[in-house]
Amino acid sequence: MLSFFLLLFALSGIVLNHRQVFSSIDVPRGILSSSYQYKNWNSAALKGSVEIDSTQSLFYGNVGCWLYDKTADKWLDYNTGFPKGTDGRKVAKVIKTNSNSLFAGTLFGLYEHNNGEWQYIDLGIDHQRITDLIEVNDTLHILTRSEIAYLNLTQPNDNIKISLLPTPADYQGTTSLFKTIWVLHSGEILGLTGKILVDLLALVFVFLIITGLVWTFFPSLIKRAKKKKKQTKNKRNGFRFSVKWHNRIGIYTLVFLVFITFTGMFLRPPLLIAIANVQVKNIPYTLLDSPNAWYDQLRGIRYNSELDTYFVSTGKGMYALSADRQKMERLPHQPPVSVMGINVFEEKSNNNYLIGSFSGLYLWSPIDGSCYNYVTGKPHVPTKKMARPIGRYMASGYHASANTEYYFDYSGGVKSLKEQADFPQMPDAVKQASPLSLWNLALEIHTARIFQDVIGAFYILIIPLAGITTLILLLSGFWIWLKKY
Repeated sequence: MLSFFLLLFALSGIVLNHRQVFSSIDVPRGILSSSYQYKNWNSAALKGSVEIDSTQSLFYGNVGCWLYDKTADKWLDYNTGFPKGTDGRKVAKVIKTNSNSLFAGTLFGLYEHNNGEWQYIDLGIDHQRITDLIEVNDTLHILTRSEIAYLNLTQPNDNIKISLLPTPADYQGTTSLFKTIWVLHSGEILGLTGKILVDLLALVFVFLIITGLVWTFFPSLIKRAKKKKKQTKNKRNGFRFSVKWHNRIGIYTLVFLVFITFTGMFLRPPLLIAIANVQVKNIPYTLLDSPNAWYDQLRGIRYNSELDTYFVSTGKGMYALSADRQKMERLPHQPPVSVMGINVFEEKSNNNYLIGSFSGLYLWSPIDGSCYNYVTGKPHVPTKKMARPIGRYMASGYHASANTEYYFDYSGGVKSLKEQADFPQMPDAVKQASPLSLWNLALEIHTARIFQDVIGAFYILIIPLAGITTLILLLSGFWIWLKKY
């Protein structure tokens, strides 16, 4: 049983380390369990919308872009131009500029809609995952996970300027222990070289599993063959090879295998709870020790013209960015945002903002710090429990139309706010055109969530139990080798 889980973890880990390489490969949702079927626009199928005209709206999210014509009650595929595969059309934000241009920020970069298709715009940086888009004074602000880019909309698309956001006064050169363990476990801390090294360790696990099974079962198979007077040479050679190289490779890589196993155990509950709120110093001379204080931290941005200030949602909270973009300060009043990051960031009246994440949907004022649950209307009461927990209302998107508002709950799908109103059903054409990416399937396997429909909530015990068992197996194997050799 352990061999089965370790094979799954090893092979899925290789896929997780190279998302763009496998991005064109999808898996039909029909072969997966019920948790992976779209129902009522759940699982972040839709995140937001842009009104094209009085009868048409462009919706976007994990299913890509779809144009809804409310007059004909029809959904039209609007994904032409995006790369092949579900990952290539995962859209974080679509914006319609004052000049009626359409831009989309996706998992793999920036696109503009021209001549009936999306056309890629190269930002000229290594990691082009877009998290948000806004327009300010004829300039498109393009927020990635680490930088901000500016595109003057009155000039050609090759006038992009890249900038780092200023280091805040409260910056201490720290990273969450979770993030530190994550990049250590994946090898990302050393860039592509580190990822390849961890891939090799995954292959070592596969080799040790296969040779270990040969070591375990071949002796009895050889005995049976001898009794039946069958040829055993190949089995004996395979057994000798397995014993020899199982020992050698196991001993040479033992420390690294223990390290990978141990770190992996802390990336999922229940052990994750122990490190959820811990901050540690950045490891010198590594990816984490970046001159950019906002490396992999930026999630959303809005400009408030009345206050002449930008509000920036980051992995470390909400910050105010000065209009000249030279100073950035953490706001004293923070909205509730889950550790998974912000999903809804909409400006409402009176300098209030609608903030949505897996912690819920809230109406928040950065001025006086007031915060109300937008679903229940009740004031938000901060909790002293684990920081930024997952709440009852897992807001993954938002849409407003005429006098109605909807939010997209990650689990339950589209829900009407304030006034009961029907939202168009998710058509089969959208479902059929939206398989699960191989990378996402690998993530479900690597986190053991793939087993939740079989054993329920007990699936969270698979990672720690498999980890502890693997550590015992590795260390006991080393002890036996010491005694024998």
